[in-house]
Amino acid sequence: MLLAFSDEGTGPVVVLLHGFPLNRSMWDAQVRALAPAHRVIVPDLRGHGESPAPDAVYAMDLMAEDVVEMLDGLGIAEPVVVGGLSMGGYVALALALNHPDRIRGLVLADTRAAADSPEAAAKREETAQAVLKTGDLGPLIEGMVPRLFSRSTFRDRPGLVPPIKAAMEQTTPAGVAGALRGMACRPDRRDRLGEIPCPVLVAVGEDDAISPPDEARAIAESLPAGRLAVIPRAGHLAPYENPDAFNPALLDFLRDVPPHA
Repeated sequence: MLLAFSDEGTGPVVVLLHGFPLNRSMWDAQVRALAPAHRVIVPDLRGHGESPAPDAVYAMDLMAEDVVEMLDGLGIAEPVVVGGLSMGGYVALALALNHPDRIRGLVLADTRAAADSPEAAAKREETAQAVLKTGDLGPLIEGMVPRLFSRSTFRDRPGLVPPIKAAMEQTTPAGVAGALRGMACRPDRRDRLGEIPCPVLVAVGEDDAISPPDEARAIAESLPAGRLAVIPRAGHLAPYENPDAFNPALLDFLRDVPPHA
């Protein structure tokens, strides 16, 4: 799978993976903050943005292999820092567990280590079928948007909402269905968090209703080298909603990640 991606800056490599059903544009504020001292590679995951959207189940392990293929294509063999938000966090976690030699640091933002409940998985399948049948993403988007942002964002920074809706509208029905089905079948990773030796930043919006701070705290405490950052005035899209708080936490973390020997 040849992914579309942006590649900016020079220095230690940082790869950032977006959430569902978004694209790499959600990381624009982080690219600007990191590029002066890092090489920041931001792909569109399969089925999203400008990347191909095959009719398939996009398993998280498969999407992780897409990222490895991208790094190989760029000639990047040294370990990198990988960060992901929500679905991107699932992919980053799969990458860290399947290719520990490729990872020197991990950022898990507004994401979960647990699998879907049977009810949640069934709801994803129901939504996938509806989107494929109608070709209409409207109900999905209208149902998701209120849960993505904190109340303070809707009240004080409403201009942040339309770009996210626009990114979601660009995702194809096949991409939406493939990602939904891939997320529904992802394994529970909680019992494997102890296998991740590298430094990990677990970041979460203080108002995240989808993957709340208590869940993020449990992930951080299960990691050998985990640290928690709770981002104020942010919901499920903490890096996008409050980069003024998220970016310093990310930069502090990156300064503490040991360089590749």
